[in-house]
Amino acid sequence: MIKVKNLDYVNSISLLNKFQILEESYYSDWYDCDDENAEYIWAIDGIDNPLGFLSYKILFDSNINEYIYIVKIYVLSQYRGQTPILIEGERVSEILFRQIEKKEINILTLESACDKLDDYYESLGFRNIQEISNGFSQIKGTHAKIIVKTVVL
Repeated sequence: MIKVKNLDYVNSISLLNKFQILEESYYSDWYDCDDENAEYIWAIDGIDNPLGFLSYKILFDSNINEYIYIVKIYVLSQYRGQTPILIEGERVSEILFRQIEKKEINILTLESACDKLDDYYESLGFRNIQEISNGFSQIKGTHAKIIVKTVVL
């Protein structure tokens, strides 16, 4: 049975290490999400077999108050792609996104990784509206495209 755990960075280190082994990636910078200020939502099978995680920060801006910036989302390779292993009929990423929506903050943002993933994120309700994307890019101080989802609370 899959469990979902909300952990801070320090309590996520052992799961990040285990995830790295399961993903069979031994490069020290493979996940580039060792941000001590980030929170993590983990999908875990059994006691300690991580299937994926979503790391995020709750940020503030004077114009929009608080919003969630999704730092990274990673899912084990066999649970992603065109024919992923599903958990109770759902993708692991869908389980993680549903959990982040429970944080009761109505704006979710994430940095675009590529057009293929953007299409998937759009199926989950994220949108690339140029004016809004540019605004969040300026807030974050990046030139990357930021896609946004408004959650109905």
